[in-house]
Amino acid sequence: MKKKISFVITIVSGIFADIVSKWYVFSQPDRFKKITIIPGFLNIIQSENKGIVFGMFPGKANIFILLSLLAIAAILFIYIKSDKNIFSSNVALGLILAGAIGNLWDRIWFKCVRDFIDLHLGEKYHWPTFNVADGLICVGISLMVFASFSPSKHKKSGQ
Repeated sequence: MKKKISFVITIVSGIFADIVSKWYVFSQPDRFKKITIIPGFLNIIQSENKGIVFGMFPGKANIFILLSLLAIAAILFIYIKSDKNIFSSNVALGLILAGAIGNLWDRIWFKCVRDFIDLHLGEKYHWPTFNVADGLICVGISLMVFASFSPSKHKKSGQ
């Protein structure tokens, strides 16, 4: 049970951070039309994504809800089959699952994903607007990739 706590705490914390941040930004429409946090690098701006990554395929909310549910099922399946003794794996899968649930929440309640983090380098390079859930997914995937390159903690058998 103790080994699952990191997974559960990561999920609950991630969902909470995502939902509260979206609520805060979108509950004050006039205040958050566009706020510059770091000039030439970071703005807070309200944006609604009715598609999937980078706004592709807009207007297919029900399909995206189904795909989100399938992704959540796949993440849970991977977690169930994974070694629960590996802390980084528990946290990584928890981050990915929290992000998927946070964006699914938006798709169900708002028929879009609400984004607000606007990163750019000056006027030339601009990353599509994203949210905390997207960040959780990216960090979780990055953790899994980095962990896959780390030396195995298990002894290799003579096979």
